[in-house]
Amino acid sequence: MSGTGDAEELCHTVIEQKLGDLSKLPPEMVDCVMDVYREFMIGYLNMLRQKKQKPADWVPATVSIDSELTGQMRHFFSDYQHVTGKFYRLNLEVKRLQTLDRDNQQKLYRHTLDEILKRWVPQVNRG
Repeated sequence: MSGTGDAEELCHTVIEQKLGDLSKLPPEMVDCVMDVYREFMIGYLNMLRQKKQKPADWVPATVSIDSELTGQMRHFFSDYQHVTGKFYRLNLEVKRLQTLDRDNQQKLYRHTLDEILKRWVPQVNRG
């Protein structure tokens, strides 16, 4: 498997660790999560490589998000500050959405989803 494929697999693993199963979320929300996580994981893997003194194409076999390392990303590395902030904010938004009953709270669920997407999709597409 290529480094890119490994990185994508790690991204899915981290999503599962942080947010659980996304299969019940609408496709546009899943796409939004994937975009933010891909952007975050690029920076996170770069920081992890530097910390472990690994080459640029190194991808760990497994990964869990180290809060100390993400703390460094948020505070000391300006290139990663906004990416890490987006990662944490989106996690909170998705968890909030996941607390709603999609079937019994349809209007509230749709309103919350629309609110989240309105905030996130333009940010994700800006790159």
